[in-house]
Amino acid sequence: MAKKMNVPILGLVENMSYFECPDCGHRHEIFGKSHIDEIAKKEGLKVLAKIPIDPEVAKQVDAGLVEYVQAPWLDEAADSILK
Repeated sequence: MAKKMNVPILGLVENMSYFECPDCGHRHEIFGKSHIDEIAKKEGLKVLAKIPIDPEVAKQVDAGLVEYVQAPWLDEAADSILK
């Protein structure tokens, strides 16, 4: 749709990409294997971020404190967009 309307696409962001176990650090792909890298390559786009399912982020968002979210993936996404 964006291409048809000549809207530039900065890149792709995959939401709910995985869940990282707080005990062992293992990443679980709850919704199955991601295909975002293949799609990005096919479309000539960058993957800006793979956002995990994070209960702590959800708590902050629900409390109206989204601007205080501290997460490494957020910094990586912002850096990718600014490049």
